[in-house]
Amino acid sequence: MKSSLKKSPKIAILMCTYNGAQYLKEQLDSIEAQDYRHWKLYVSDDGSKDKTLNILKNYQKRWGKDKLQILKGPNINFQSNFISLITHSKIHADIYFLSDQDDIWMPIKLTHTLKYLRLFDITRPLLYCARTTYISSNGKKTLGQSDLFIKPPSFKNALVQSIAGGNTMAFNEPLKKIAQKYKHAKIVSHDWWLYILNELSKGQTFYDQTSTIWYRQHKKSLIGANTGFIAKLKRIKLLLLGVYRRYNTIHFEAFNLVNMQSTKENLDLIDHFFILRNRPLRERIKLINTLGIYRQTWDGQIGLYLGAILKKL
Repeated sequence: MKSSLKKSPKIAILMCTYNGAQYLKEQLDSIEAQDYRHWKLYVSDDGSKDKTLNILKNYQKRWGKDKLQILKGPNINFQSNFISLITHSKIHADIYFLSDQDDIWMPIKLTHTLKYLRLFDITRPLLYCARTTYISSNGKKTLGQSDLFIKPPSFKNALVQSIAGGNTMAFNEPLKKIAQKYKHAKIVSHDWWLYILNELSKGQTFYDQTSTIWYRQHKKSLIGANTGFIAKLKRIKLLLLGVYRRYNTIHFEAFNLVNMQSTKENLDLIDHFFILRNRPLRERIKLINTLGIYRQTWDGQIGLYLGAILKKL
């Protein structure tokens, strides 16, 4: 029998900071303005040199340590900082939400997300993600939304694409426990890794077509908008430079560390993908036509074929 989420689940919001003083207050204020109140914010700072820590300490003084806890990050890179929070043994909650330091959450973000999470079996690994709404650096102008994905989430997709930004993601305790087992794996990004682990472990992935965050676009954005002609050209350039092939190699090495009960289809997919990508052209095309791997957009799918042809996967 399916076990659903409790009426008032305990929420842990996981935020990583690094020299984020310019926009941090707006994000903290938007979290404080949430219409669901049963949450605690955990912030891992990666050695900020600006006023980030002063801002956090001021909010902690006002909110209390029961609402805001400040931790010291590993000071390696942003994905390592997030993984340190995602796998932290002393952070416990029913649902975990990831947060960037420079976004703005819509007031209904938590209640909106919980509404969908109640539809799933909370005893199984569960990952929620969604679209984002892009705003200008000053937060006053809306610049559009991230691509709308309509293909179903699956491991055939997760193998070659992260379905959404980590700043939209929420997950449950069963998925956290899986991530904890592989916290030392070398990975490309924390959000992509969560999607991979969730699908590999026969988890439930829900992609929400409705956006509940404003994703600020500025020069210091780590990822930035993935729509538009310029963004597509950048992805083609990364493909030609072999960046995506390097990403796949990193994941292949990580898969060698993963020991979990997955479907035979998923395990076979890993083996065949990493064998066929080094074979002659005719066999490399089978990566897509036979294995059925796919990206969410038509241009992304074309990129897959181009990568197979050029031996860049």
